[in-house]
Amino acid sequence: MSFTSTYAHKPPNYRGIGLTIGFHALLFAGAMALPAITAEIPLEGVITAYPIEIDKEPAPPVTKIEEPIVATNPPPKPVTQVTPIVKPPVFKDPPATGFTTGDDGIDFSGVGDRVQIPITPVETITDPIIADAKLNTRYSNQFQPPYPSGLLRMGEEGMITVRVLVGTNGRAKQIELIDTPHEGFWTATKRHALKKWRFQPATKDGAPFESWITLKVRFEING
Repeated sequence: MSFTSTYAHKPPNYRGIGLTIGFHALLFAGAMALPAITAEIPLEGVITAYPIEIDKEPAPPVTKIEEPIVATNPPPKPVTQVTPIVKPPVFKDPPATGFTTGDDGIDFSGVGDRVQIPITPVETITDPIIADAKLNTRYSNQFQPPYPSGLLRMGEEGMITVRVLVGTNGRAKQIELIDTPHEGFWTATKRHALKKWRFQPATKDGAPFESWITLKVRFEING
């Protein structure tokens, strides 16, 4: 037996499908828009609340990690320079010898025979004070010898140098010629010096002594 469906060759009704879907959507939206319905149930008696401890798993023990100890060398201590204390040597006094001093020396009267050492006085040596001989200014007007007449007429002039030995009495004991331009000047000077020249003699520590002195005599024609 066989049958043939009447809808086999009919096209689907898209309009009906869309209306159906839209209807169900409106129903769902309306249900969502309705207010919630709550029912109040009265409670009777006293409600006591107790805290409930919730068992917790024990925390794992904390292992303390010790830091490694690193050995470090301590800083060097400052070195203070120490000055050694040197004690001065102690000299012991020698044993007493029992010597005494006297006018005639030192007398050692210690152990043994008596020894006496004479003391020689030490003479203080000082340099002597010496003063040279010089002309006596009290007789300066007698120093110039007379001009030789022959040389004066000739107009001769010159200077003579002599060496005189002065005695302790201040007089010329001896005279020697060093230089002269003319023999007449030397003769006149020698004769005059032995008679008229006066000096202050040289002295040694105040005591006069003989000495030599060098002098120059000039012969000039004035005017």
